[in-house]
Amino acid sequence: MTLTYTLLILAALVIIAALAYYAWHLTAKVKNLQQTQQDEAAQAELHLRNRQLELLQDIRFIARAVLAEQCEITEGVLRIQYLMSALDPDAWQLDELATLRQHHEATAGMPILDAYKALPKKEQFRLDRERWTLEERHKPAVQRELQWLVSYRFPGVTLLQ
Repeated sequence: MTLTYTLLILAALVIIAALAYYAWHLTAKVKNLQQTQQDEAAQAELHLRNRQLELLQDIRFIARAVLAEQCEITEGVLRIQYLMSALDPDAWQLDELATLRQHHEATAGMPILDAYKALPKKEQFRLDRERWTLEERHKPAVQRELQWLVSYRFPGVTLLQ
């Protein structure tokens, strides 16, 4: 009878050891998976942060170019709106950018590139005059708003902080 108990105890110990090894193996696998997920999340956050910094630099670059009159107001406003919609769409709605929004709404429907070139010369000239008139009317306020935008820190974009 003692031999039977001894064999049963030995079998139980072998089973317990096998289960313990399997549990340890699964724990190690879970830890590796968690580490991989953390690494991927950190990499994604870094990529997002770099993208946000790039967008912010582009917004500021275009704003400065418009202020230095190296870029037309309409082109700058259209580009800034596009970049801000990718960085922080809520920031575009700030009261400090009311004239930029107004100018964007007035010019967003104007044809550009090939669509503009396909227009008759008379229509191109009419659109140019309309755009120039808008730019002259909005210029002081747009410059003031762009100056503000150059130093705006985008607090709604958490990774930038």
